[in-house]
Amino acid sequence: MAERGDIPERKQSRELDSLRRDTAAVARLLRQAKLDELHQELEQAKAQLDYAESRLSGDSTESE
Repeated sequence: MAERGDIPERKQSRELDSLRRDTAAVARLLRQAKLDELHQELEQAKAQLDYAESRLSGDSTESE
């Protein structure tokens, strides 16, 4: 009857493995979200630098 004792252990092991996979998936999603956020911030900074550069070079098309 040792096999019956193994069933709860195997179930617990499967549940722990599932939790580890879920944790890894969440970590990947958080890293991806952070990278997306950084990408947006970089694009905004680039736009601001482009605007400042055009203003400094006198190429501004906006009326003041």
